[in-house]
Amino acid sequence: MLKMCGVILAGGQGLRMGAKDKGLVLFEGLGMAQQVAKAFSGVQELWLNANQSQPDYEALGFQVFKDASLPDIGENAGPLLGILSGLLHSKQDWVLFSPCDTPQLPANYASVMSQTASDQLAKACVAHDGERRQNLHLLLHKSYSENLMMYLLSGKRKTYEWLNCINVLEVDFAKQSECFKNYNTPADFQ
Repeated sequence: MLKMCGVILAGGQGLRMGAKDKGLVLFEGLGMAQQVAKAFSGVQELWLNANQSQPDYEALGFQVFKDASLPDIGENAGPLLGILSGLLHSKQDWVLFSPCDTPQLPANYASVMSQTASDQLAKACVAHDGERRQNLHLLLHKSYSENLMMYLLSGKRKTYEWLNCINVLEVDFAKQSECFKNYNTPADFQ
């Protein structure tokens, strides 16, 4: 397996979830971010990107970092700023990402992403659930940080557009498609 840093993205405002940060909302007895962390087995370091609730995440055992402060990009630049921050923060050459609101990620997520990147000599991989790309479930080489910085500096913020620009390789998770369900609102838990 590639030497990777894992980054769970919990930097959003989570407005649709109500008063509580999404990654802290309980799912089957644990916070969603804790459930997501289970899919990162084998990574050399695991971080959580959060712009709020840092003490709460730290109390759960996470190492936490905020979005990078880049004046020409500004705050609240969306998940791509969290991804760029993760690329800049990592000590490893490879960074595996997932949002905090997919608590049912497959246990083999990290190994499948790593093996595919290695087998295909790909420096950018994205999970595909058989119906669509899961644009925030990424494995990226740190060499993409400059490209992503330039994209954000241009004022663009759409993850799928940036991924199209870098010719990301899709990784087949069609047999585990239900594992990528997002929980964004209280109604999603019913």
